Amino acid sequence: MATNNISSKLVDLESQLERAKRRLDDGLALVAEAQQSLAEIQSAVLGSPSSVSQEDSEEAASKLLASLKAQGQEMPETLCDGRLAVDPVQRLIRIDGNPIGITEMEYRVLELLAYARNNVVTRNMLLKHLYRRADDQPQPKIIDVFISKLRKKLRSASNGAEFIETIPQRGWILRDAASNKG
Repeated sequence: MATNNISSKLVDLESQLERAKRRLDDGLALVAEAQQSLAEIQSAVLGSPSSVSQEDSEEAASKLLASLKAQGQEMPETLCDGRLAVDPVQRLIRIDGNPIGITEMEYRVLELLAYARNNVVTRNMLLKHLYRRADDQPQPKIIDVFISKLRKKLRSASNGAEFIETIPQRGWILRDAASNKG
């Protein structure tokens, strides 16, 4: 009799687990749908592509830089309302005219963000920009580390100003405050 009781409880428990799994799957599908809708809305508001195809993502950073340079876009002397300056010749970053110490990788992250100012730069684009060979690439989370350290250094040198904006589920933007003035 005890065996029947245990058996029926196991069947009931399996049924409950299956229902919970279906609800979780439904919830995850709703979250994915909401994230896609958010990306489309952000794309419309920001005027940047909502996604990069797999084919394009392989060389997205190089294509972006080449495209910006081909359009005659050069990195301006100053960004972010004149507070941030990126010097591609000397490979220096200045905040309010004062140089700040950053690593080569942090410079390269900021360089791509500066060239693409006001456009989303994805994690994949940054990985391709920093690590040319696929076999060279570390874990994608390294980009978060570079962004975090860069933000901390920029904030410290500028008395708390934020220059790099995170666009959830998409990437980052270096906001050029001067171009946002109406």
